[in-house]
Amino acid sequence: MGESKSRLRQRILDLEADRQREIERVVAERGPLIRGSVGERRRVCGYAGCKCASGELHASKYLAASAQGTTRQVHVPESEVMRVSTAARSYRAFRHARTRLGRLAAEEASLVDRLGDALLESYPPENPLPPASRRGPRPKKRRHEQR
Repeated sequence: MGESKSRLRQRILDLEADRQREIERVVAERGPLIRGSVGERRRVCGYAGCKCASGELHASKYLAASAQGTTRQVHVPESEVMRVSTAARSYRAFRHARTRLGRLAAEEASLVDRLGDALLESYPPENPLPPASRRGPRPKKRRHEQR
C-alpha cells in the first residue's frame, strides 16, 4: 500500500512551516556579519619585573578564521571585542540557518516525490506502463531514511 498520503501531506506542510521560520530568520538579519571566532590568548611579555613573571598573564583577544586552508588570526582591540563577538555569532547563526534551509528544501522535495509515487495509479490495469525512469543522479539517502 505504501505510505499514508495524508501523513506525507502533513509532513510536507510541517517542513514548509519550518522552512518559512528559517527564511524569516535570514531576512530579519541586519548585520554586520563577521566570519570567524573570537578567542583569548594569555601570554608572558618577557620583562622580569612585570606581573606576568609571577603568573598573572597578559590577555588579548583575537579573531580567527580559515582562508585557503590556513587559519589566520588578527588582534581585536578591547574597544571592539563586543562588536566583533556579536557580529561573529550572528554570522554563525546566519550560516546555520542557510544550511538548514538547504536541508529542509531537499527533504521537502523528497517528500513531494514520495507523495507523487503514492498518488500514482498504474494504467491500464491489465498491462500497466512501466514506471518512469529517474533523470539525473539518484539523490543520496539521509541516515534516518536508510533502512
